[in-house]
Amino acid sequence: MPGVAPEIFALHYKSMANLLLVIDLQTGWRHKTATEQVMLDTVTLCGQFPGDVIHCCFRNNPASLFHTQLHWDDFVDSPHTDQIPEIAQLKLPLYWRETYSCLTPQITKLIKNYDHVYIAGVFTDISVAVTAMEIFDLNIPVSIVGDCVATLHGEDVQRAAMRSLSHAIGYRHIVTAASLKK
Repeated sequence: MPGVAPEIFALHYKSMANLLLVIDLQTGWRHKTATEQVMLDTVTLCGQFPGDVIHCCFRNNPASLFHTQLHWDDFVDSPHTDQIPEIAQLKLPLYWRETYSCLTPQITKLIKNYDHVYIAGVFTDISVAVTAMEIFDLNIPVSIVGDCVATLHGEDVQRAAMRSLSHAIGYRHIVTAASLKK
């Protein structure tokens, strides 16, 4: 529901069939050849999806292991953490996290109201995979929109991640954007 605070969105919508969880369409992850087209295809999917759509974004907490163990001090604030303009203009309910997984307590509570969760976004091999498997572990049907996920880690990693996901959640749960149109 565009422009509605996430808390209100979660309370307003109960027992809806489908949810599209969009992950990390942020300027810091936008790359001309690796992610940009998938990001734009995901924005298009948002307008055609037969259900509700939310956006989960990453922000790096300076007290996290991303800083202390990985020595990665980026993605703390704007401009890297900003939504790409194309998704921002949709005014989707926006949820923030500081972990690989999108399953914050707030999102976990929300997705339990849905019969099926579809995932699109970046990174296929990290946030998409972890989030999908955690949703699967909650006994909630989950599918990956295969033509709307990407990684910055190269085509070999993308193929390997998709192969792993097809085993982890079932190959029938790797779907296309065209199969989800209203």
